[in-house]
Amino acid sequence: MSEHSRTVHLILNPAAGRGGAGRQLRRILRALHEDGYTVQEYVTARPMHAATIARALPADGAPLCVAGGDGTLNEVINGLPPGTHPIGILPFGTGNDFARALRIHSMRDTLNALLRDSRRKVDAATADVLDEDENVIVRRYVNALGIGFDAAVALDVSQRRFGTGILPYLLAVFRVLRQYSSVPSTTIMQNREMSVSLFLACIGNGTTSGGGFRLTPKALVDDGLLDLCHVRDVSVARVLQVLPRALNGSHIRAPEVTYVQGAHIDVALDYPLPVHVDGEIVSERARRIIASCLPGAYEFYAPSV
Repeated sequence: MSEHSRTVHLILNPAAGRGGAGRQLRRILRALHEDGYTVQEYVTARPMHAATIARALPADGAPLCVAGGDGTLNEVINGLPPGTHPIGILPFGTGNDFARALRIHSMRDTLNALLRDSRRKVDAATADVLDEDENVIVRRYVNALGIGFDAAVALDVSQRRFGTGILPYLLAVFRVLRQYSSVPSTTIMQNREMSVSLFLACIGNGTTSGGGFRLTPKALVDDGLLDLCHVRDVSVARVLQVLPRALNGSHIRAPEVTYVQGAHIDVALDYPLPVHVDGEIVSERARRIIASCLPGAYEFYAPSV
């Protein structure tokens, strides 16, 4: 890192990690100061505040550390123009799935990468979501977009304040299963059309969702492609058989699962389903979702590959 960039911008979401991130502020500031940085700190106060803060950052190219989880990072990505500030993830969220994709397991992993100026270019994706009322929501994301059951679980988790990691997602799976229904759908990708009843679809750039489910285990964050894990209608009993296999990625061999890769994916639903990007619900009643890869859109501090 050059001498002029000893300043670090810090965006912290105190509500991340069930409120645990807010208690880390002093620890984060102390660590950055001990590493020799001057810190410009910003603390979020409301939904999408991180996007507003990121959009208003000075164009100084200084590192931007994001303290929170996948949702906080998603807000930042939606305010930060690609190519402006290299990003360091301080993983204090509920799931921390994208940090996992970069092999970041602690704040110190990122701070060490920052000291070494160890960066990698990472793809992002843009999602155009058309809802039941024909409103179009446009969001960038870096880890995963989920349609159907995946998003219904994320919605359930977001409405409760319990635990971090995979446990709150596992509990939500059993709650949601009792009332969830698949819907007819048409998916177009790589000039291939698939019309089946959809239980869930995950369009991943990272490998895991929901705090550790390896829904898109072949995904690479820098290959210019998105990975689609599409699960057709399945019974509750079959879900309970296949779900444990999603913890190691072997579910993609199940006959109900279609797994393909491509730069552009279009999913149309006959009836509305919820959709999340990076764990944040963007629509509870989506009818069409178009996801496109943005190759090498952002630079992240990460351990050397």
